[in-house]
Amino acid sequence: MASLAVLADTDRGFRPQGYSAALWDCRVQFDFPMVKLLDYTTPERWAELEASDNVFALVVMAQIRAKVTDDAETMKRWKFCLMRLMYERGYERSLIVDLFRLIDWMIRLPEALEAEFRQELYAYEEQYQMPYVTTVERAGIEKGKALGLQQGMQQGMQRGMQRGMQQGEAAILMMQLEEKFGSDSLEAHRERIVAADHEELLQWSKRILTAETPETIFH
Repeated sequence: MASLAVLADTDRGFRPQGYSAALWDCRVQFDFPMVKLLDYTTPERWAELEASDNVFALVVMAQIRAKVTDDAETMKRWKFCLMRLMYERGYERSLIVDLFRLIDWMIRLPEALEAEFRQELYAYEEQYQMPYVTTVERAGIEKGKALGLQQGMQQGMQRGMQRGMQQGEAAILMMQLEEKFGSDSLEAHRERIVAADHEELLQWSKRILTAETPETIFH
């Protein structure tokens, strides 16, 4: 079994490559390779992420921008850019919806800017005939026509974010499962993962770190 440390913090000097523990004359040393997401903020490394056909590259890009961007307007532009990129790559609808929810959960904007971002995204989807916004979020917008746009947007976003967090956890677990055990294992357990609640997803995400077979994750 091999381990890889993926560091998503904002401290550029924090780069551990091992762990050790000692008691009396006993000592344990564990060395591991390390990847620092901040290293991908350089133009060359960022271009690698943009050119990658791995869907997880978009998740990494969202995580990086959420960590290093302080200006809310700039954050909104990046969020829209990432959403547009997944449309342009021609991903299937189910994958776009999963990535939408995950990136939406990772990159959070102030209420006013979030409303602007949603309107821009809806306009983009309608322009290119790609209505991928979830039913819950659409319901929030329709209700806003009767109760006031801002109130409806807020209610729709709150419900969408609650569902989005759970869908994001499921998306990450499915990516981990496919990476570790292959696409057949993913398809065999996809339905169960999609139907799982937050507690189940959290428990399975912990088990997959040490699991030797898919069965030990879902027992």
